[in-house]
Amino acid sequence: MCTDRPRNPQRGLTLIELIVALALAGVLLGSMWSAWSLMGRGSADPLVARQQLAIAQSLLREISLQPISGTTAVATPGRTGYASITAYNGLAMTGITDVEGAAVSGLSAYGATVGVTPLALSGVPSASGYWITVSVTGPDSRALVLGTWRSKR
Repeated sequence: MCTDRPRNPQRGLTLIELIVALALAGVLLGSMWSAWSLMGRGSADPLVARQQLAIAQSLLREISLQPISGTTAVATPGRTGYASITAYNGLAMTGITDVEGAAVSGLSAYGATVGVTPLALSGVPSASGYWITVSVTGPDSRALVLGTWRSKR
């Protein structure tokens, strides 16, 4: 009769297995932390770019609604002293304001400049056509430039 008992299977981990598992977990957590912090740094950039685009589009719309010099002035809302498109040439804002001159909340770190230059296009003489450029600078000092062409109606 054999009195040998079957061996118990090994329980637990060896020290080497434990060290390898901890090293792999550390590498995995480190790479996840690196990716998370990279996403956190860049997450505000799309917001700034969208805000710059909205400001530029708003200013272009405001300017485009103004009459061109030499045309019949129509009643349009606008900044005091800006009676035509050409009056906007050289407008510079540090902190964005609405058409009445009131500061827009949350946009004090943005700036905008406007350029209006005569430009001939598709048979329209330069005396009747203008290239309007709006440049908006965000808190990160990067500029977004948007332009449009306008002629006498």
